Amino acid sequence: MSNYVISISREFGSGGRLIGKRLAAQLGIPCYDRTIIQKTSEKSGLSPDFIARAEERARSRFHLSIAPAGIGTPALAHQGVPVSHQAFFAQAEVIRELADEGPCVIVGRCSDYVLGERPECLKVFVHADMASRVERCVDEYHIPSEDMEKRIVQMDKGRANYYNYYTGHIWGDMRRYDLTLNSGIIGVEGAVSLIVALVKARAAQDGQ
Repeated sequence: MSNYVISISREFGSGGRLIGKRLAAQLGIPCYDRTIIQKTSEKSGLSPDFIARAEERARSRFHLSIAPAGIGTPALAHQGVPVSHQAFFAQAEVIRELADEGPCVIVGRCSDYVLGERPECLKVFVHADMASRVERCVDEYHIPSEDMEKRIVQMDKGRANYYNYYTGHIWGDMRRYDLTLNSGIIGVEGAVSLIVALVKARAAQDGQ
């Protein structure tokens, strides 16, 4: 498995982004998260602000009965596709190109779905209990804990809306991941160790 890619999906406040960065550092491979917005901007010609706003609108959708956008084909080749969808399709293309370049960690951005058909993609979901997430966010964002719990619920709902809308699948469904882990139990370093073990186990299996 020489060209493996690790996709990390995560609940807000679970430390998923930090886990991704430390994992990438330990494995000696790049980690992509928010930098994908800039790369998408360069590819699509859309401004980073526009792409971020399109994401925000998708996160706030509650009319999820609308047929999912789907990303099976490059939408930029289709006429009449809403510009907000073009931003998502361009981002999906960027994610595929990054995966083609070599081993990497990609945090969020529906990357588990975008790369889901690739056997070399390992899909991880990071979650934690609410108390652990509140503590992490209070320390990181300096927001009072009672306000932080509401924000966590709101952020998770937004991530679920965005994912469900564009993929047609349920965000956090454990059956769609190769590994789900509770960072509140094992911590950031424990999570990194588990994912490294998964990478090694998969490589050993491929080498049989």
